[in-house]
Amino acid sequence: MIDAHKEICGMTRGVKRTGRRQAGRPRNETSRKAILDASFEILLGNGLKGFSIDAVSTRAGVPRSTIYRWWPSKGLLAFESFREAFGAELRFAQSEDSKRDMIELVRSLASALSGDAGRLAASIIAEAQQDPALQAQFLEEFSNPLRERSASVLRRGIVTGRFRHDLDVDRVIDAFVGATYLRLLFGLELDFTWADALADTLLRGCVQDDETP
Repeated sequence: MIDAHKEICGMTRGVKRTGRRQAGRPRNETSRKAILDASFEILLGNGLKGFSIDAVSTRAGVPRSTIYRWWPSKGLLAFESFREAFGAELRFAQSEDSKRDMIELVRSLASALSGDAGRLAASIIAEAQQDPALQAQFLEEFSNPLRERSASVLRRGIVTGRFRHDLDVDRVIDAFVGATYLRLLFGLELDFTWADALADTLLRGCVQDDETP
């Protein structure tokens, strides 16, 4: 799988990613979802060596020309399918109970990383340590956006008075993401018992002095 992600990175070099969809015919969301779902299934089953636009086209029932119009390389398509499958598992609630929102976020990260997407994430994280281009791609398109959404959960708790006004949001994110990634990379179990214990530890440093986690 590590070799596959080297290939993903290599195939996406030189393609400018601005966060904007290229000009052209608007995407049909039904077709887009079918393409990304098919891509992720093929990536999980075969790695990038068995991943091709032809294979995606056949499984999704979408013409190759449509796929190429929306994704100029199979590497970009593979990476986007991974990113969306993983991101869909995370919970960024904005309820009146910021502590409960934080617990659900930690739980959802642990749950997502315990599944198929987590195994792909582990190989990407490991390979990114030796591949600066892949590391940049992972940070820009995956890690940084997820960190910002996680920060919004914590900032809401600060605004509503549930969390300390001087809370270091970045350090809290480093703590829960880092702890989860560490267990992932060492093949340790990521279950709700562990996630709840981690959330409890974190919240003891987040809440106001007169509250209990």
